[in-house]
Amino acid sequence: MKTLSKFFAFALISWTVASCGNAPEETVETKEAEEVAAPQETAATYAMVTDGDEIMWEGYKTISGDSHTGTMQVTEGSFTVENGEVTGGSFTIDMNSIYNEDLPEEGDYNKAKLVGHLKSEDFFYVEKYPTATFTITSVSPVEGKEGATHMVSGNLNMRGNEKNITFPAKIDVSGDKVSLTTPEFVIDRTNWEVMYLSANLASVAKDKAVDNNIKLQLNVEAQKA
Repeated sequence: MKTLSKFFAFALISWTVASCGNAPEETVETKEAEEVAAPQETAATYAMVTDGDEIMWEGYKTISGDSHTGTMQVTEGSFTVENGEVTGGSFTIDMNSIYNEDLPEEGDYNKAKLVGHLKSEDFFYVEKYPTATFTITSVSPVEGKEGATHMVSGNLNMRGNEKNITFPAKIDVSGDKVSLTTPEFVIDRTNWEVMYLSANLASVAKDKAVDNNIKLQLNVEAQKA
């Protein structure tokens, strides 16, 4: 879980100051939210171990070449498992847990200033939307994908907008434990109407634009309930 939050917290903070040179080239598949199937009665439930930073993030500024990294935390969640395979699950992300790892505590531009801006209405509007959720809609085995055993699809609800995303993950079900880790993947923040200084806006000069991409990485664990 600690590694996951370090990655998922993604990517959210690094947004505001990263550059085109470091920005990832491809985003994950994003589409309209999908229906979530009810778990089978025979499915076992594994409760997530929320002991730290489960999500890591990195963000970019389009021109400057700067980037920022940080973390966010998962507060609760679970997986459902049938015949040794993860078939569903969901988790809640505490948007107030957004944390920056690379800036100093003091100075003209510091951790508090960046985090405060990310929590504001310009970005994630945490006062109105204090949590985000991810709910699995499908899990399928995959071969030949580096660092992954499965493709996971799910509805990401963030800032009052819900979209379905698909990303690669390494899933291991062993005894009473489940682990899900991901290689780095990228989402486009504008799909959730986070539009601050987006190059998509005609009013934003190219040299002022903040990249739409956020790089994320997850590392979560769960134990059989």
